Amino acid sequence: MNKRIVSILCYLLILTILVVGCGNSNGETSTNNGSSSEGNKREDLIFALAAEPTSLDPKGSNDTVSFRVMNQVFDTLIRLEPDGTLAPGLAESWEVSEDGTEVTFKIRQGVKFHNGETMTVDDVVYSINEAINSHFTSRVTNTMERAEVVDDTTVKLILNQPYSPILKCMATITMGIVNKEAMEADPEGFARNPVGTGPYKFVEWNTGEKLVFERFDDYWRGQAPIKDLTFKIFTDQNTAVVALENGEIDVLETFPMSAKQSLIDNEDLNYYETEAGLYYHISFNNAEGIFSNKKLRQAVSYAIDREAIIEGAFEGAAVPVYCPMPPSVTGYVEDFKGNEYNPEKAKELVAAAGYPDGVTVKMATLESTSYTIPTEIIQAQLREVGINAEIEIMERGAFLSDVYDKCDYEISLVNIVCPVTDADFAVYGRLHSSMKGGGNNIQLCDIPELDELIMEARAEKDEEVRKEIYSEISEIVREEAILVPICTNMSAVVANKNLKGVEPSATNYYYVYNYSWE
Repeated sequence: MNKRIVSILCYLLILTILVVGCGNSNGETSTNNGSSSEGNKREDLIFALAAEPTSLDPKGSNDTVSFRVMNQVFDTLIRLEPDGTLAPGLAESWEVSEDGTEVTFKIRQGVKFHNGETMTVDDVVYSINEAINSHFTSRVTNTMERAEVVDDTTVKLILNQPYSPILKCMATITMGIVNKEAMEADPEGFARNPVGTGPYKFVEWNTGEKLVFERFDDYWRGQAPIKDLTFKIFTDQNTAVVALENGEIDVLETFPMSAKQSLIDNEDLNYYETEAGLYYHISFNNAEGIFSNKKLRQAVSYAIDREAIIEGAFEGAAVPVYCPMPPSVTGYVEDFKGNEYNPEKAKELVAAAGYPDGVTVKMATLESTSYTIPTEIIQAQLREVGINAEIEIMERGAFLSDVYDKCDYEISLVNIVCPVTDADFAVYGRLHSSMKGGGNNIQLCDIPELDELIMEARAEKDEEVRKEIYSEISEIVREEAILVPICTNMSAVVANKNLKGVEPSATNYYYVYNYSWE
């Protein structure tokens, strides 16, 4: 072989080596469906959000979108697992006093915050007391009086009454432990620059676009398999579905029901679902305006065809609810009989309320197909009985402000998610007079007999007795038509088929820490 041919062959060999080497520093190339060639797994993840979080301060928000992100940043003393069981978190152990008014926690040692500081009992006590003092967390903390330091490894929580679901309360993200020094240095800025002990630490927040996090390498449970985590905001659910199908995002948990079957049939995706820990209900302003008229509220309760709503809005993937709580919570009254669909009776009540020729009302609803579609079905059902509901579709921030915080509305379709899987969370927050406004008792109902029964149920330890009390509570809600329970649907999450560790959650608690690429 002459020298020229040898030179050409050597050149081609070197060029081939360079091309292969430039393809990937590890010699392998990831694909956009989450898989990779042998030995090189993806370390990034994009999780879709249906809206912008309102705050990343555990005591500064009470919406599930914010909670979804905060679950990755903060730890609680007790951890709620996706299957609903409780496990030790930042507390290694705990003990409830015999009279049920104190809980003593043994705090885990050597835990690091994202800023490098070591967590102390002072951080724990500060976090709990700040939550107790916040109106955003009152549905969770209203039985808590104060937390105090016992010694360098022990914290005591003092309650104002015995309360059966207290351990479940401590597992909610509203009780996430924050870095005291970082919070006190910039209380307002903390909401957009959080410092916790969780598996992911904050990097950046581009409003309207995304929130970026990176793995916290000193996490006390060990490093997460996923290194780079992005929450991408999709206000249009159909756009989010397309992005998932195209491999632009990896996890989606809010999507139109019309897309459900195509997502299930997609061979590149895995579909997971469980019964949701929430229930949809029609809410009225009971105190002011047109629905302070009890007969008109009762008319609505008889005008509602739950089965039609379930078929039309949820494609049959829901169950009717007649009492003011979701079926998944402890204390649910399975055999309770609410007002059945009876349009003729509804018409009679509209007339009896003083509107023989019908009446026009304004119905606020959230700018999301999860709300607009069932609201439109309800609108049609109300029209049949003489109630003309003019739908006002609202941007999420305005909806939360007007309907939840200010209670400035007439009628609306809302839901309540129960991160505390006990009937009290749905009932006390929505119906007790002390919880009026501020995102809780948005009906503004104030009924002494109802308050008394709610408080009785909270202190009762016998679950069968509690259920009897909740049956009485449900009867008052039915008779007064304080709100109209509609249904509970399925809670679903869809993910890239190569992503492992994904589980559905009734309470919308998703832990990216558990995820890894195949």
